[in-house]
Amino acid sequence: MRFPGNRIARHYFPVRRPQTRIDAARQEMENRWYVVGLDQVIADVEVIGAEPLMQEFGIRRGESVMLPDEAHARLIERLRRSGCPVRVLAGGAVGNTLHNYTMLSGEPAVLLGCIDECIRPGSPAFFYLAQTPPAVQVETLLARPGSIATAVTFVGADGERSFAVSSGNSNDFPPEAVPESLVRSACAALTTLYCLRRPEWPVARSALRLMEIAADANVPLALGMGTASLVREMRGTVIDLLRRFVTIAAMNQEEAKALTGEEDVLLACRQVLEWVDAVIVTEGPQGMTMAGWVDEEHRRETDQEIRSKSIPQYNRFEYSRLMRRRDCRHPQAIFSHIHPYRGGPDRLANTNGAGDAALAAVLHDVAANRYHRALLPQSDKHQAGAPFLTYSSLSRNAQYGNRVAYEVLRGHSPRLEAPVGSDEEEPPTP
Repeated sequence: MRFPGNRIARHYFPVRRPQTRIDAARQEMENRWYVVGLDQVIADVEVIGAEPLMQEFGIRRGESVMLPDEAHARLIERLRRSGCPVRVLAGGAVGNTLHNYTMLSGEPAVLLGCIDECIRPGSPAFFYLAQTPPAVQVETLLARPGSIATAVTFVGADGERSFAVSSGNSNDFPPEAVPESLVRSACAALTTLYCLRRPEWPVARSALRLMEIAADANVPLALGMGTASLVREMRGTVIDLLRRFVTIAAMNQEEAKALTGEEDVLLACRQVLEWVDAVIVTEGPQGMTMAGWVDEEHRRETDQEIRSKSIPQYNRFEYSRLMRRRDCRHPQAIFSHIHPYRGGPDRLANTNGAGDAALAAVLHDVAANRYHRALLPQSDKHQAGAPFLTYSSLSRNAQYGNRVAYEVLRGHSPRLEAPVGSDEEEPPTP
């Protein structure tokens, strides 16, 4: 396990007395530090420009639109005739997050979903597997007739992405295919609202099954909001799912507004905290806001400037480590906001996947906490009676998520190409 961020080693392992059985413990706990995710396996057909086709097919800028298979096939044919530059990339919100988690942590991830029965060179499934690292285990993918989902991704001049999606066989993953033992042993589980769009889909029932198993096994569950239009469409269902199952909710500011009705991100986060234990909201050029819960007994005051916006002194306790609300005797909501790393990239090469990258960073911190607690239970990091959710403070998680999102924003893919370096290093030219 690579620990999140780049800090002095003594801060990773503060212990009351020397440990003598670390190596033995590590051997006994081999392969326990993975994250499992259920996704609609999807390949992105990325197109530069082609705005007239967006208008013709009713594709809203910055959002994702489902197209019937026939309309999607017409769109693909029109693109081929247009001569626009096209490339095929592995995609999917959960797939992106799992990929980034393995890059950050050095640990494996398990992907659940459907794949083609017959994979031919040049097919979307071929590109998907070719671009998926070995650390993301795909043996759990279920072979089904047809092709994986395909999203035509229109890239605007400012890097903004808009999607036209054909579902293919991505909705055919049945509940009985969810591997219960793998979910119960995971450091965290995740899925996305896209999988839950239609209750009659097998993948929707599978997503609910994944959530139920995770909740029963006390495995932290993360849920991505997908897109603002989907949140508006499913708002009542989303709130019910958040209340019943979700530990970490991840979204952008438009999705937060659709969910809560609040324009102000801090107020939206406060509302979402009534339903979940932690929330991540990416805000584009404004950076990122995180919020969560801590017991008053374990809160830590920041040494940074105290700031007030819609919530007075909102960052006062941002140096606290997150806890689940049910584990707090006297729960207190805490908040942290961070501006874009280094002011943001000089040029936004890609706006797709920043939220997935930030979520991967937070999941890495959650997994590192479980790893460290099992390896060195006597450490000061794991005080008796304080079952922390994260290894690091809320502030540090926001910094780390912001740093990882920066790498995606400046790249040409929603997936990291390498582990993220130190904050002090000058990032290499992509």
